[in-house]
Amino acid sequence: MTNRFDFKGVNAKAPYFEGWYVKTTDAAQDFSLALIPGMARFSETECFVQYNLFYKGKSLSGKITFPIDDFIVVSEPYSILMPLFVLSEKGVKAHIKDEENDILIDLTFGKLLPLKQDLYSPSIMGPFEYIKMPCSHDVISMNHAVSGTVIINGEKIDLTAGDGYMEKDRGSTFPSKYVWAQSNSFEEDRDSSFFISIADIGLKFIQFTGAIGVFHDGIKEHRFATYSGTKAEVKVSENQQEYTVCLKDSDKKLTAQVSFLVSDELIAPMNDKMDYAIKEAIKAKIILTFQEKNKEPIQLTTENGAAERVNWN
Repeated sequence: MTNRFDFKGVNAKAPYFEGWYVKTTDAAQDFSLALIPGMARFSETECFVQYNLFYKGKSLSGKITFPIDDFIVVSEPYSILMPLFVLSEKGVKAHIKDEENDILIDLTFGKLLPLKQDLYSPSIMGPFEYIKMPCSHDVISMNHAVSGTVIINGEKIDLTAGDGYMEKDRGSTFPSKYVWAQSNSFEEDRDSSFFISIADIGLKFIQFTGAIGVFHDGIKEHRFATYSGTKAEVKVSENQQEYTVCLKDSDKKLTAQVSFLVSDELIAPMNDKMDYAIKEAIKAKIILTFQEKNKEPIQLTTENGAAERVNWN
């Protein structure tokens, strides 16, 4: 089956974007870092690296932009390159500097935990992988070890027991309405991981709400998806700072209660432009409950989750 990390847009024409989401968490040090490298071909073209970082009660975020020709893919080892930035399945090295922050990153990834693949579901998109979608999602690794160093404005952080997660998106636009959440840094079990995404999807002849999600207990992948019959429900609190997602199949259910603790601005592709501001919580409290039929429920908690809610009220 195809590698989900690889760049898919070699021959893609505008409008098109492709971006990776590379998250590292070290709960013991109260550290979370999300890097979002990518490229965009709209009326204007660019490649970029966005960052969202939380450490010792402080949050930092920003976006570094380069000419599209600075986006380079090399095959040995397969890597995404931009000025002072290299990402592969083995790790990431970067020097991110803007008007406010100077961040040096040198991280090594352990063995990745990809999702299962077959002809029906070559990716988390299932059979929709074979259709040109406004936005196609990929999960590259649900959970992997991360080690290395991050230097934030001169302060060095040594990571020896980090938790990593990697996904990506590609297409012509983000959904106009969606929720998303992820964590693999649970207090009760570091081997468990999950992600969920529920979005309004508009195709040429049909519009619907699609749901995808995975709970991985460290041994087995438990997948939820609209294409396999999953029913999804989203409830947003009155203060707009919390939401609950329930994904339900005939034999299992996944519920995530999500509370935004710290959020910062990221820029997303929307309406043929790379300028739509969204809020992402790199620091989110998540209470996760996984229930299989005739089995005791599994409940996990974290304050190191990540979450987004865009135009879902």
